[in-house]
Amino acid sequence: MIETQIITEKYENGEMQRYQIAKGFTWSDISFSIPPFSKEAYDEFVRMYEAFIIPKHRSWYGALVIFHFPKDIKIPFSFETDIGTVFDPQLAFAAELEKQYKAGLIKKENDDIVVCDKKTNDFISFLKEEGWLKVLCGDKDCISILPISNTFGYLSQTTPCPKLSVNSHFFTMDVFDHDSPYDTFGVSYGLALKEGVVIQPPLFYREALLVDKNQKSYVKKISVTDLSITINGITFKDGENATFFQRPLDRVTPKTSGSDIVIIGNKVIAYHKGGETLIPSSGFIIQTKEDISYLESQVIYNGLEDYVFGLQVGSAVVRETEKITELSSPFYDIEIDPISYPPTLYPLDYEAARAPRMAIGATKDDEPILIWSEGCSKLRYDRGNESAGTSLLELADFGYRQGLKHLVNLDGGGSAEMFIDGKTMMHVSDRHPDNSDSERPVPMGLIIRQ
Repeated sequence: MIETQIITEKYENGEMQRYQIAKGFTWSDISFSIPPFSKEAYDEFVRMYEAFIIPKHRSWYGALVIFHFPKDIKIPFSFETDIGTVFDPQLAFAAELEKQYKAGLIKKENDDIVVCDKKTNDFISFLKEEGWLKVLCGDKDCISILPISNTFGYLSQTTPCPKLSVNSHFFTMDVFDHDSPYDTFGVSYGLALKEGVVIQPPLFYREALLVDKNQKSYVKKISVTDLSITINGITFKDGENATFFQRPLDRVTPKTSGSDIVIIGNKVIAYHKGGETLIPSSGFIIQTKEDISYLESQVIYNGLEDYVFGLQVGSAVVRETEKITELSSPFYDIEIDPISYPPTLYPLDYEAARAPRMAIGATKDDEPILIWSEGCSKLRYDRGNESAGTSLLELADFGYRQGLKHLVNLDGGGSAEMFIDGKTMMHVSDRHPDNSDSERPVPMGLIIRQ
């Protein structure tokens, strides 16, 4: 039986903070869920950029061509592109737009874009009329092509409605996350593992919360290079019959006489012959020594079969009952890191950067626990009457005071949300103009049906 509790804490300076705790379930009860894609989710993503993101830093952005189209819309462009053979029509269209932009056939003009090629212009006009393409403009004189993934929706629309659901993984959301032609917006990344099956691979050598078959929990740093990978019956192992490339170690693969297999999640999304391939921000590349057949394929990850649950998102804040006082996993720092990797705009101040937070942890008895730390409205902050948000250090302190064995930070900010029977008991920080809650679409969450 799921137990929930809201704890309110008062601070000496007059601020307050609310936490919602959920427990009373097992690791086997927790499943990963991709919310259903919806037009409303796409529209909300566009609204976030139009209302909050671009106005906050207009000098960062040029013309943003944000688009998505349903599977029943056929594109008039080839899947054989300058970036290789791709299997996602979104990527094929984005590659064609990027090619024409580099050739000077697409330009920014009067808060819109002008397209010289008639076939391309007609297709863009069709998408605009159908409500699947929007051009938003900042002050820079450049164009960014931003496809939206079809794994992007509202947790509250999950059917049948689970007893409990929370957002989980970081996902590509900022223009600066889009550093390769294989990236789409709204794609989650980082380990997701259930009953020994890897749904998403570990990336960036960040800490993961792992639970073995004896229900014992661990926090370990893990990377995709620790695994072997099977595609179309062929098993690849880094350093043996292939080389795995991921950020932040590399941005581009070297030349090869073989092929680059571009992987995001558990799918091959592209093949590129000859190397010199930009590594996706939300995935990785297997470079083979020989040329291979180009097939749209599922990816099988081997090496974590002894774990019943695994999740890798943010830094741990409590590990082995000890409170952690600084970031213990790598995060991109624009001032010192030469190669970007998401989240590229993560607030790095561990002690002072307050925000809504989500976290998953284990009690001293290795039982799972979920914690939502409420944040303030992004439109205005009513000091003393609504939550201030917590820093990672404050979250660590709260988890430590709860006597937890482990606590790992999940995706927070406007994505932080916990639904009980489809409804929230606290407030999300994203808001509509009247300051009412605005649920943010996400690509992956944790659900409990019971």
